Amino acid sequence: MNSLYSQVNDNTPVLVGCSQYLDTKGPDGLNYLDILSVACEKAITDCSARISLNEHLDAISVIRFVGDTPNRNSATTALWGYSNMPRSVGNSLGVTVPHEIYTTTGGNSPQLVLNEICTRIKDGQFNCALLTGGEALDTLTSRIKTGLELNWGDDPGGEPESIGSNSDLGSEFEQKHGIFDPSAVYPLFANSIRSSEGKSSKEHREDIGRLFSRFSEIASQNKYAWFKIHRSSNEIVEETPNNRMVGFPYTKYMNSIMRVNQSAALVITSAKKARELGIPESKWIFMHGGGCLNDIWNVTDRLNLHSSPAIKKCSQAIFNAANCSQADISFFDLYSCFPSAVQIARKEIGIPDGDNRDLTITGGLPYYGGPGSAYVVNSIASMMSKLRENPGKFGMVTANGWFLTKHGAGVFSSNPFLGDWNQVIDSSHLQKEIENLDHPEFIEEANGKGLIETYTVVNSREGPTKAIIIGLLEDGRRFVANTDKDESLLNKMMQNEMLNAKGTVKFENSRNIFQPD
Repeated sequence: MNSLYSQVNDNTPVLVGCSQYLDTKGPDGLNYLDILSVACEKAITDCSARISLNEHLDAISVIRFVGDTPNRNSATTALWGYSNMPRSVGNSLGVTVPHEIYTTTGGNSPQLVLNEICTRIKDGQFNCALLTGGEALDTLTSRIKTGLELNWGDDPGGEPESIGSNSDLGSEFEQKHGIFDPSAVYPLFANSIRSSEGKSSKEHREDIGRLFSRFSEIASQNKYAWFKIHRSSNEIVEETPNNRMVGFPYTKYMNSIMRVNQSAALVITSAKKARELGIPESKWIFMHGGGCLNDIWNVTDRLNLHSSPAIKKCSQAIFNAANCSQADISFFDLYSCFPSAVQIARKEIGIPDGDNRDLTITGGLPYYGGPGSAYVVNSIASMMSKLRENPGKFGMVTANGWFLTKHGAGVFSSNPFLGDWNQVIDSSHLQKEIENLDHPEFIEEANGKGLIETYTVVNSREGPTKAIIIGLLEDGRRFVANTDKDESLLNKMMQNEMLNAKGTVKFENSRNIFQPD
C-alpha cells in the first residue's frame, strides 16, 4: 500500500469507479432505464473491487432527464413514464438501497449532488454511492418520428429525495420576450462579450471558430463522442445550409446538441469502504475542492451580461480549499453549451489569454454531446480517467445550469487528501455577496429613448423570426424588448453593428417594442 494512501482518513470520500456509454443505434437504441443501467454496471466493474459492490451500495442518485422537466411543455414530458428512476436503476442492478436521490433540472446538478454525496460520506451517512445520468433523446425522437411503439416506463413505487432548485428559469416577463430557450439567450451574452472587448461581430466569430475548432478536434478523437468530426474554424463560423444561423451570432455548429444517446456513472465510497472492498489505489481520485454558487437569477437583473461573479467567487473558494491556483491545473473541462459559457468561465477562473492548456477533455457539448443536465457526469468520468493516466496532476471541471445562472466546479486529483476532509465550500456568505451586488434597475413597462446594451436575432430554418434586445433607458434603467416583425430590420441587425444603437422603446400589447433610430 502506498504510504500516503494509508494515511487517508477512513471517512474521506473517494471516487473509485467511472464509466461512459455511447449508443448510436437510433430508433433501435436503449430506453432511459437501460442506458443508465449499462453505465452503472460498467462503473461498478471499473472499480476492480475484490468484493462485489452491489451488496454494499447504500445510495443511488440520478440526474433529472429533459423529458421529466416540469414546465417545458414538450412532447417528451407527456410521454414520461418513470416514477422513481433511482429505484428502477437499483432494481435493474438487483439491489435495494436506503437512499434514493433525484436531482432537479440543470447542468450544475451533477456537481451539486456529488458535493452532497461526498459530504454525507464524510459525515458517515453514506458509505458507497452510485451517481448516474444520461439521455436517450435520439432514440426517443427517432421512434416518435417514425411511428414506432414507445411504451417506455417503470413504476417501482416510492418517491426519491429531491436535490436542487425548482425555481423557474426566469421571470414571466422575460419569457414573454423570448428569454426562454438557451439557444436564444446565450447569444445575448455573446454580443455583450464582444461589446466589452470592443470587437466586431466578424472578429468575435473568428475567436469562436478558433476556440471551438479545437473542441471539435478533441471530440473527433474521443470514442464516446457523438460527433467524431474535426471541423475547421471557417466551417464552424460560415453560414451554410448545414450550418444555419440559430441565434445571432451563433451558427448551428456553435450550439450544444442534446439529441444524443449517452450516459455515464460514478462510484463514490469512503476510504474505509474502498479498502474493505479491495479497490486498488490506482483507481482512487479525490475531490480536493467542490462548490456551487448562483448568479443573480434573472438575466435582466445582472450587473452585465459578459461576466459571472458566481464563477469567479466559486472558483476562488475552491482553489483556496484545494490549496492550489488555476496555474496548478493541468486539465480543464469548462462547461461548453455555447461559446459564451466557455469565454466567461475562462475569464472568471483567471486562465490567461493565449494559455496553451485545452479547455475541454471531452470535446464539449456541441461535439462530444450534451446529454441534458447529465453532461458533467460524463466530464467527471472523463477527468477521472485522465487523472488516473497522469498521477499527481490536477483537473478542474465546471458545471452550468439555466442561463449562466447555476454554477458548480470541482478540483480533482489522484493525490491523496490527508487530514480531515471538509472540501465542499460553505457558499452561504458568498451567495449573499452576489445577491447584494449593485445592478441597473429593471423596469417592465419601458417607454422613451434608450440604447441597445446587447441583442440577438432568433432564426428558424426559414430565416429570422424575432429580435431580443436588452437595453438601457436614458435614465439608466434596464429594459427587455423585441422589435416589430420586420424581416429587413432583422437582417439589418445581423449585418450592421447594433450595439449601443439608439432608438425608442414603447410598451404595447403586453410587450416592449424597440425601434432603432
